Amino acid sequence: MASAVNAVAAASSAASLAVSAGVSGRGGVSATALPLRRLEARSAFTGRSLLPHVAPAASRNQRKAPSKFGVRAYEWHEYDPNEELAELDIREWPYKKFVEETLEAFPEKMIADVEEARVLYESGYTYVDVRPALELQEVGKVVNSVNVPLYNAKRVYSKAEHKKVVQKEENKDFMKQFEKKFPNKSAKLVIACSDGQTYSMPALEMLDEAGYTNLVALKGGYYAWFRVFDNKLNRRRSGDYAEDFRHDAGSAGIHASGAGFEKMDAIEQWVPPSY
Repeated sequence: MASAVNAVAAASSAASLAVSAGVSGRGGVSATALPLRRLEARSAFTGRSLLPHVAPAASRNQRKAPSKFGVRAYEWHEYDPNEELAELDIREWPYKKFVEETLEAFPEKMIADVEEARVLYESGYTYVDVRPALELQEVGKVVNSVNVPLYNAKRVYSKAEHKKVVQKEENKDFMKQFEKKFPNKSAKLVIACSDGQTYSMPALEMLDEAGYTNLVALKGGYYAWFRVFDNKLNRRRSGDYAEDFRHDAGSAGIHASGAGFEKMDAIEQWVPPSY
């Protein structure tokens, strides 16, 4: 890890010096050097580098652009987190090593955490939600997921409680509906409910008995997924909440970012509804 950290720091320093060399300034210090270092640190995990890539010496003269400020022309490039941080064992999507290991492990591993499930989802597995349709409508769902409810639910007025309550009943057509949507028994499927237990376990048993061979259960269900990814599939960790894998404190979530508990994402305080 130390070598990876040193490599990133060296890259940041080299980029800053390169820009400094191409900008006219007093005292030989570029006004852009320090901001660029900050930009590099902030953009390391955004997927887009804010630092310029200086062209090789052989072609550098051909890429100079005339300017009264004396600024060189630079070739900008996309940042690839797998290049400079290859030595770090980052266990999350979309890091290449983690993706490769996950795809090799499933479907035999059978139970996937949220990061593994995201890898499978992006590689072609279908996210199948077996919660009642009412829950999807009121709580939310994963983009492009398919709903085959193990139970049906509706809200009815209760005279005893003087309010509407959820009334559930078993979906007797569950298997018929499932086989209609997934006639291929070798389809790659991630089965999920609200918490990974309530509906998923009985559904998986039924599907296994029916002959489906590529089944994966989502540990923690939709609620676990929702704490990590929003409804547009964006990772919730961002900005001041971002975990800096190069921080001296190591990989430790909100602590490593130095953000402090007062800046924690509101999702950490979210209480899942009860049905």
